[in-house]
Amino acid sequence: MALTYGTKEWDEAYEAKLKERLENKPKPFVVGTPEWVHELKEVVNKDEAYKNAAKTWEYTITLDVGAKPEYGIEDDVCIFLDIWHGVCRSARILPKEEAHKADYVFSGAYETWKSVAKLEKDTMKLVVQGEIKLKGDLARMMKYVKAAKRLAELSGVVEGVWPDELPAAELEKFKAEIKELREEFGV
Repeated sequence: MALTYGTKEWDEAYEAKLKERLENKPKPFVVGTPEWVHELKEVVNKDEAYKNAAKTWEYTITLDVGAKPEYGIEDDVCIFLDIWHGVCRSARILPKEEAHKADYVFSGAYETWKSVAKLEKDTMKLVVQGEIKLKGDLARMMKYVKAAKRLAELSGVVEGVWPDELPAAELEKFKAEIKELREEFGV
């Protein structure tokens, strides 16, 4: 049974699991895993261009990557970012119902997010075209287009491999690990 998000037990268990995975998983990390999300936070916090573009930002963001069952992603993966004045204070995989409480939720298909991370497509253009759905104040978001674009670029800077790029044996191992994370954390 999954731990309950928002409790001390959930937080402590998540941090312990993250620490264990950071110590034992070789890079590149699989995109969308807790260790990859941790790396995204580190990259964001070291980037002066992002800090500048988001210097007045005071909102939370969820990047909702659509399910892809053939790769072990039975439900959407929700990456929650708490960003305050250009600093990412927290970055985690959260249960969908909690992650969707963010000030802004960007939801898209697995393939769409992959094309964004590989810098093949522009996030805000995809929002306008409806390929990425946005929940939140679009008018306010438009003041931060530069920050949104830079955040998307930074997701491509983080060294990572997508589940569909894994060799068959590694994909099976990944599927088992994702199942375990879902069961333990409800993500």
